[in-house]
Amino acid sequence: MAQCNQCDRSFRSTQALFAHCRDKDDHPFCEDCDRLFLTFTGLDQHMQNAAVHRSDSERDEYASESDDDDDDDDDDDDDDDDDEEPLCVGCNRWFVDLASLYQHLAASSKHNWCFVCSRDFATPTSLDQHSSSPVHKGLDFECPLCPKRFKTPSSIALHIESGTCHNISRAQVTAAVHALNIVPTISVSRRIESGTIRVVSYYVTERAFNGTAYECYLCHRTFRTLGALNSHINSPAHDADEFKCPKCKRKYKLVSGLMQHIESEACGIARFQVVEDFTKNLVDQFLKRLKL
Repeated sequence: MAQCNQCDRSFRSTQALFAHCRDKDDHPFCEDCDRLFLTFTGLDQHMQNAAVHRSDSERDEYASESDDDDDDDDDDDDDDDDDEEPLCVGCNRWFVDLASLYQHLAASSKHNWCFVCSRDFATPTSLDQHSSSPVHKGLDFECPLCPKRFKTPSSIALHIESGTCHNISRAQVTAAVHALNIVPTISVSRRIESGTIRVVSYYVTERAFNGTAYECYLCHRTFRTLGALNSHINSPAHDADEFKCPKCKRKYKLVSGLMQHIESEACGIARFQVVEDFTKNLVDQFLKRLKL
């Protein structure tokens, strides 16, 4: 059984859990890595630091630095590649050498292997979707508010919404996007409030302890620690739906969730290149609305 740490729900398989997480825009889930985090801050740190989300140049630089650090051990490290054992874990089968193993992974119908990420996928379709996803793209998008770079426009939105960039809140991001008056309409509500945006933070006290765990008074989910409950209560979990897909009308709490939906080309509203071009055109307008 696979457990969702956000909903306290159990699923029969990890694939069912991942499908559930992809459908929940209030879950800090990395679709590229199929990994669910406890908080959006943790997800944002993962997007910035994980090797799979680095560009090729950054990977080369990191590898070069590692080589420099290990100069004293060059003699021991010359044959690092030989340390990798020619074992297919999925088949529990040994091969004569790595070349034979790689040939097996590429040719066997039992495997749908990504040689870039060293991951096996359940079906050829899953591998194709992974291969065409942004996980293999470079860091082509720079945050308009800081020097950090990302692979997708939605990653920039998620980065800013998480509050780690200039302490901007997701409420400020939502209000700024609403004010852009994007056509076709993506806002669930067309009531645009003027003036200063009121950002509210909630702090739960020990009174939330029900005798066995800390309970959310809104949804009655329970948490082991007070910190976990505070993270939950200040997450988008209880936010209202703010955005909708113009084509399939599916609703999202955050603009990053809507952008991920469009980037996935799930409903065919736009190709990924169109999303990229559209995002670049919106950056200047967005900055004018989003006051630091």
